[in-house]
Amino acid sequence: MIESANTADLSQDILHRAMEWQVTLWSGEVSPQDMRAFECWLQVSQQHQLAWHKVQQVNQQLGQVPDQLASRVLRQTAVVDHRRRQLLVGLGIIGSLGALGFGVSQSPQWQMASADYRTGRGQRRELILPDGTQLMLNTASAMDVVFSADSRRLILYRGEVQIVTGADTGAGIARPLWVETAAGVVRPIGTQFTLRQCGKDVKVDVAEGAVELLPKQGQGIRLEAGQAAQFSRQQVSSIQTAVATDSAWTRGLLIAEQQRLGDFIANLSRYHTGILRCDPAAADLIVSGVYLLKDTHSILRTLEQVLPVRVDTRLGYWTTLSLR
Repeated sequence: MIESANTADLSQDILHRAMEWQVTLWSGEVSPQDMRAFECWLQVSQQHQLAWHKVQQVNQQLGQVPDQLASRVLRQTAVVDHRRRQLLVGLGIIGSLGALGFGVSQSPQWQMASADYRTGRGQRRELILPDGTQLMLNTASAMDVVFSADSRRLILYRGEVQIVTGADTGAGIARPLWVETAAGVVRPIGTQFTLRQCGKDVKVDVAEGAVELLPKQGQGIRLEAGQAAQFSRQQVSSIQTAVATDSAWTRGLLIAEQQRLGDFIANLSRYHTGILRCDPAAADLIVSGVYLLKDTHSILRTLEQVLPVRVDTRLGYWTTLSLR
């Protein structure tokens, strides 16, 4: 059994490879080839399974550490002195982090663990910042909040956030608000809007007011209420009409209107613990309905009842929908 095996016998190479697989699976851009390669790697030996189990234990421990304490501790682990090591020992995670190495501090997983505010798979979180700005973080999201005497910066590392800007009346001066992303900066103008990291691109939907999109290397553009666009470091895509169902997650819902099953499952996988994919043979089936995001397993059971598909789960971690 994995639980009874000795983790001390694991090599550093195997542990690092397990961490690399975790980062890949958390990236949100896992291909069927990636999943097959992961499955093959996992089945090679019990040592690989044990290393994977160890990585999952680390994830659980990090998830139990309060946000501000985890952020402060994890930012300091590139060079570990005695005092920091004692603090990590007190948190119960130094053994795991030491075994996995500190070279992952720039990985998506590390940013998730060390950000000021974060959510796990399937979680949502509402916040009110000191300036009155309201945030709602969607599943698997992470961001930092950096306020100074003359500016307000929100840094989105991963996932999706709805932002309702505050008036910042208590600051004495009108501090500008900026949202920094991998693609560039979003400058809100008294507004309510949603940002979602899509790989290296960012999708923006404006519900109220307006925002300016400022790619790192391209020309900026202004979006008004009811408009949406996706932008990269180089450019902004054509402006489109915002789709109301895209913000259903703020109400804990996932809405499909004559949607391809493959696209629906790709979206649902953001909220599902483990790997979830749709076999290409079933991807063109059409699904409609309103689903509660708090129970992705119930959604899968419903799909199995209303569509000619079956749901197969292997090793309790990855699930595939295929034709019956």
